[in-house]
Amino acid sequence: MSRSKIWKYYDKLDRNSALCQLCEKIIKTCGNTSNLMKHMKTHPQVDLFDDDTVVVRGIYKRREQNDHKRRMRKVMALKEESSDFHSELLLKAAKEADDLIEVEAHGLAKTPLEDHISVQSVGYAWVTPEAATAGTETVSAEDIIEFEPKEETEEPDRSSIHQVQDVTPPEADNLNIEVAVPSLRSFHRHLAFFICRDRQPLQLLQGEGFQHLVKVLCPTYNPPSLPELEAIICRESELQRSKLRHQLAATSSFSLSCSMHTKIEGPSWLELVAHFHEGRQRISRTLSVQSLSDTLTPSQVVDRMERVCQRFDIIKSKISCVTTRNSSLLKEAVTSFLGAPRHVPCLADQLNTILKAVVQRPEISGMCEKVRSYVKSTLENGVHCSQNKLQLDAIQRPLSTYDMLDLYLKLSSAHLEETLPLSPAEVDLCQQLLDLLRPLTSSMRELSRTHYPAASTALPIAHTLINELKQEKSAEHEVIQASRLFMVQQMEENFEGLEKNVLVAMASLMDPRFRNIPFQSGALVAKYMTQLYDLMQAHVDSGEPIVGEDPVDHDNFDIWAAYKSFSHAKQRLINGSNGADADDEIATYFCAGMSTLQADPIQIWQELSPAHPFLHSVAQKYLHIPATAEPPARLFTAEGAAVTEQNAKLNGLDDILFLADFPTKDWNL
Repeated sequence: MSRSKIWKYYDKLDRNSALCQLCEKIIKTCGNTSNLMKHMKTHPQVDLFDDDTVVVRGIYKRREQNDHKRRMRKVMALKEESSDFHSELLLKAAKEADDLIEVEAHGLAKTPLEDHISVQSVGYAWVTPEAATAGTETVSAEDIIEFEPKEETEEPDRSSIHQVQDVTPPEADNLNIEVAVPSLRSFHRHLAFFICRDRQPLQLLQGEGFQHLVKVLCPTYNPPSLPELEAIICRESELQRSKLRHQLAATSSFSLSCSMHTKIEGPSWLELVAHFHEGRQRISRTLSVQSLSDTLTPSQVVDRMERVCQRFDIIKSKISCVTTRNSSLLKEAVTSFLGAPRHVPCLADQLNTILKAVVQRPEISGMCEKVRSYVKSTLENGVHCSQNKLQLDAIQRPLSTYDMLDLYLKLSSAHLEETLPLSPAEVDLCQQLLDLLRPLTSSMRELSRTHYPAASTALPIAHTLINELKQEKSAEHEVIQASRLFMVQQMEENFEGLEKNVLVAMASLMDPRFRNIPFQSGALVAKYMTQLYDLMQAHVDSGEPIVGEDPVDHDNFDIWAAYKSFSHAKQRLINGSNGADADDEIATYFCAGMSTLQADPIQIWQELSPAHPFLHSVAQKYLHIPATAEPPARLFTAEGAAVTEQNAKLNGLDDILFLADFPTKDWNL
């Protein structure tokens, strides 16, 4: 095996591509290094024949004197780490010959095919100046420096993967089985996946408990050091960023959500997430998690957003909007970044604020404090009800306060003989409070079912809440009446803002489950309908093809696609043959009945697109917009608060949290 000097400036991603360490561009290798050499000509400062230079985080600099020794040690380490190369060749040869490898108690035994495998070697190929100038490389026998491998008996305690595979069950001593030899790098990547997915700090590897667990599960496996694991996570994050960069480039429009987490003690950070459609799937991916200074201005937030856009080659015209919580700093930053009309308020933050204000009313907060003290003392004494386990609420999580009161009332009704902190009158007040808050808390739980709920659900939820809150009940306590009026007033103010927000309104109009139903102002609906007609006329006048239409595949005929096409035409002939409305896809869309609420709007549009191609293209611009600036469960629940606290403990926030929500299949484990 030979290795060219050019690889010093690249990270190999797979068999056919490599990442330039200087400019982070992905270059196709096609089995050789010709393209790599040609690309390196775009960096004239690089001298391939200067052995005293290295690339560190995209910076080309001269190597320190003591790096030569480390470099030679790294070459030998690479060779020793690949000690399973011999085993892999055995398995490949045995598989081709339909042989089985016999496993003994001490590991892999020899097979007749082993005699055909020669000794392995590791080397580097040095490129001549003429080859570098020509953009190609020619490697001769004199150019290869080979290092003969050491005997395995010299270091029997080294934690190579050959030793990991030696741990075989005793019953396998007399069995002939075909063994899949794992890779040491694969074990390390699985460990990196665990760290990122569970948002664990890197220092976990140094913990006594973790080291004990590894020693019990696999005594011969030696986990990587902290710098090695950090390098693995860094490489994986760069690979996933490259993939995400290509995904965003292929997307016609997408939206962002921006959340800021500030803490009195500990780190504060700014999180930016992208939301877009890929095929029939709605995807949310973290772009950046950046640490914040003590004082932050809107211009600094804009600068951070601009840097993220540059890092992912994002064109700002593709960004539909930015969803944030009710923060004047973030609102001002979004206004400066994209403009005021492209800001979307966070529905989860609005609902959480209303519930928090109701729970903090003096008459209600005193009652909650009595129940809280009782629950705390009960849990500390270890007394639990077998059917209804009490639960203490979490700080700044009013939904958990509602759950605490609900569980307490169930306990009090089942244990009337016990001495409880609330009087009968307070119990009645507490029951009325729960009845009042039930529609609000139910809406919050519904939002929490989705990682990032769509903005098209904001108006239907708010409209339904207002309708439910206006249903007054007889014999209601005056505290509950005052709370009801307060909630109605706050919800109507929020609803008015959502209804006037063009982005939220268009998202609801383009959702086949809701269309033009969840609106209070008929004038606003007429205004939005006029805008749709204007957009459609402008599109017709431009003569451009509709973006988002499914291409016709002439090679593969789909009988059901053909049926859908002619059935829509026949339906239009039956229902719309009386005038110009037959070709008015906007009128036919809003006059049709609503789709089932349990269906996915993206899936519904696959059925509606043949009859409404223009509206389908419009829907793709709005249905990816999120209704919340962060996952609602993180705002509402105690478990979400624990996730936020866990994030605050991490070192190297950006890479770990960037990879935390990537699907397992994207890791290629």
